[in-house]
Amino acid sequence: MIVEFHIDVPLLQRTAETLGNSAIRIQRLHCEGDGCRAVAWIGPVDRPAVEAGLAQDESITDYAHVAAEGDGHWYTVHTANATIDSVSQSLLNADGFLLGAAQTGDDWIFRARFPEKSSVLAFRDALVTSDINIDIQTITDDTEASPQFGVTDPQKEVLLLALNRGYFTVPRESSLSDLAAELGISSQAASERLRRGTRTLVQNTLAAPERPLVGSPPE
Repeated sequence: MIVEFHIDVPLLQRTAETLGNSAIRIQRLHCEGDGCRAVAWIGPVDRPAVEAGLAQDESITDYAHVAAEGDGHWYTVHTANATIDSVSQSLLNADGFLLGAAQTGDDWIFRARFPEKSSVLAFRDALVTSDINIDIQTITDDTEASPQFGVTDPQKEVLLLALNRGYFTVPRESSLSDLAAELGISSQAASERLRRGTRTLVQNTLAAPERPLVGSPPE
């Protein structure tokens, strides 16, 4: 199961404020007794600006430049933040693992994979017990998804129909109601399948867990 959740934690918040519209994305997170190490992409911005922000950021204890990619840079950052440590340890205890995280103002959007729903509940309860506010946004049962980029069969059906009927052309050759009528479902149901399928395709291709969506801020 893939879970998307929000947590209010000030990690790299000063850096984000300093850099303005730049995106900050975490790809890997590892915590031990002396703190946590995160692999983060920051951009679009030049290296001196990033490091000026990191040098003033009290949420981290150290950082190191790894490489430039796209119009941003990869860094390893170290933090002793208790919330981040709790998230990491709770994921480990619930047999979950991080797919990625994006900084969005005052909080972070995390995406993680869990083996089953009971693991998600155990993870949530562990954070609540630690007095950490967690806002679960979506839970996707990816066992129902097709092997083609994670879309479900109903999503795949409406996406392919939209492509074949010219829904994506400019100007459009068919409407949402046309697609719904052909599928025998309501326009609202067709819209939801189309939007969710499109979101899943983008997440699992352009913003795949193996590489954050370089250069684009989170939604």
